[in-house]
Amino acid sequence: MTENIFNDWLDQILKTEKPNEDIQAYYFGILETMDGYETYLVGSKEFDEEDEDWACNTDFEPKNKYLTLGQNGVGWELILADVKKNIENYIQSPNFKNSFLEKAKAIATGFDGGDLFILK
Repeated sequence: MTENIFNDWLDQILKTEKPNEDIQAYYFGILETMDGYETYLVGSKEFDEEDEDWACNTDFEPKNKYLTLGQNGVGWELILADVKKNIENYIQSPNFKNSFLEKAKAIATGFDGGDLFILK
C-alpha cells in the first residue's frame, strides 16, 4: 500500500466525519482477509494506557471505515510496519493539524488480537 492511498483515505474521513467531543482515542486496527489485509479506523470514549481494551470500543465509526491493503502473501510484520510508518508520517503532515485526530489523547495501531502500539 502506498502512503498516498492511505493519506487520501484518511483525508477523506477527516473532511467528512465529525466525531463527538467525548471521543478520546483512535485505533487503526489491522486484520487479515481473503485478499490480504485491511486497516480500519474506530474511536473510543475511553483511553487507558494500562488497559488496551479501550481499542475494542467502537464509539465512533466513520462511514468509509475500511481501507483494503491487499498484499496477499506478505508477512504481517511488514504490513504492521507499513501502517505504523504511514500513521507516523501523517501525524507530521499539515492535514493532521487541526483535525479531530490531533485532539486525541492517543492514536494506536495493531493487529486485532495482537499487541497495541501507541503512536501518539
